Amino acid sequence: MRLARAGLATNPTMREFGNRYFEEQVVARWKNSHDIRRYLDNEIYPGLGDKLLKELTALDVQALVYRKRDNGRIAAAIQLRGVIKRMFDYAIELQIVTINPAAMVATRFIGKSRKRSRVLTPKEIRLYLRTIYQSNIRRQFKLALHIILLTLSRKSELLLARWKDVNLDTNEWLIPQDSAKNGKPHIVYLSRQVSEMFGELKVLAGDSELLMPGRSSMVRPFAKNALNKALEGLTFDMDPLTIHDLRRTGATLLTEHGF
Repeated sequence: MRLARAGLATNPTMREFGNRYFEEQVVARWKNSHDIRRYLDNEIYPGLGDKLLKELTALDVQALVYRKRDNGRIAAAIQLRGVIKRMFDYAIELQIVTINPAAMVATRFIGKSRKRSRVLTPKEIRLYLRTIYQSNIRRQFKLALHIILLTLSRKSELLLARWKDVNLDTNEWLIPQDSAKNGKPHIVYLSRQVSEMFGELKVLAGDSELLMPGRSSMVRPFAKNALNKALEGLTFDMDPLTIHDLRRTGATLLTEHGF
């Protein structure tokens, strides 16, 4: 029987099967596998990890997804539902279950994520920078939140960056294939100001291979949501902003100046 050949438990918990799904399907097929890992560890396992896969119901999935939706995280709620659905698709393929409870939670009732168009004005940029540098967040976070604005890099690219990909003599930072969202390596050319910030990050990183080693480990980066939490914890005298708004702001200003 295919199930026996695969060596899978016939009645796994969500955590047991989720880990197997991640190793057998996600790692080899998804370039941003850390996103799926985060959904499993931070969103699915805390409430449903010990529940048997066969016992999970559409109401369980709906409660988890709707909770995120009701917190205003519509796009994340849709992605969370997608992770659970794909996991159960694989469980059905392996004949562990016969029903996919996530398929019963229709995305049209979760809502439509609205594309943000927030662009900071020059006055807001000054206020943003003054606020982060006067705050008590970690120095690495202050520099990272500034670097993202100046380089248009993604937070994941910065958090996963390694010193072997940075050349401060030529002011170049290579984004390798496995860190780039589009799967293509590219070079970020660093201005003198950004290069100096990287130099400070080098001092703060010590002997770590990472630009920004995590708080409790020199070999593991900060959690993917660490910068989001740092930004969300600050109070700005202006409309709310997200990290992606920084990239959009930089891109808009470059376009306005003919680049």
